[in-house]
Amino acid sequence: MLAPSPSSGLSPEMKTIPPLSVRDLTVQYGGRTALERFSWDAPERGLVAIVGPNGAGKSSLLKTVLGLVPKAGGSAEIFGKPASERRDAIAYGPQRASVDWDFPATAADVVAMGLYRKIGWLKPVRTSDRASARHYLDMVRLGEFADSQIGALSGGQQQRVFLARALAQQAKVFLLDEPFAGVDALTEGVMAGVFRDLREAGALVVCVHHDLSSVKEIFDHVVLLNRKLIASGPVATTFTPDNIARTYGVPLSLNSST
Repeated sequence: MLAPSPSSGLSPEMKTIPPLSVRDLTVQYGGRTALERFSWDAPERGLVAIVGPNGAGKSSLLKTVLGLVPKAGGSAEIFGKPASERRDAIAYGPQRASVDWDFPATAADVVAMGLYRKIGWLKPVRTSDRASARHYLDMVRLGEFADSQIGALSGGQQQRVFLARALAQQAKVFLLDEPFAGVDALTEGVMAGVFRDLREAGALVVCVHHDLSSVKEIFDHVVLLNRKLIASGPVATTFTPDNIARTYGVPLSLNSST
């Protein structure tokens, strides 16, 4: 089982509230505005791409929702509460470039980090926990690399390890920062398949995404962002050449990667 069903673990109140709701969110860095009065309600479930040019505030949006970056104004809530009160409902996958891949940990060690709510902080990882970590690695076709040092894996394999760690958290909302960046075709296919399974299990998966050519193939919904919300909605009706041009400031082909 990849994720809880839509109703699993949700109180009656949570079932009527968007899994992710952002209102007038403003984020600033040293006087520079990264996000300006951004408002958006995520769908109940499904696969969402956040698309926009470099510096558009895409990563800032995820980090602010998680409370990793302070907001200058507005609100961001997971099932009606700040992320700090919904940690059991959220899984986060950072950009691969932000991770210290020289850290002395195996792939199974990294995935086991996603089990810490179950294991308990500062408690030893049990044999059963290591078996669970291998199970999630199997889901992303990396079971044979469980004992490999994380830095020795390819970029695509590293991305799959972090996806396995997110799966181990059994979250309802997955916030993933550029999970498809620099991956090979095998990894892209594996991750897209896992995302579809998560959608069927009732989860919401929100990804910062750069490859315009694969948005329609992978995602159901899209958020077009350039510091402000440009457009959001189902991919079929929202991911249009006009909206893309408004987002990037110039006409772009849907076959391009940014």
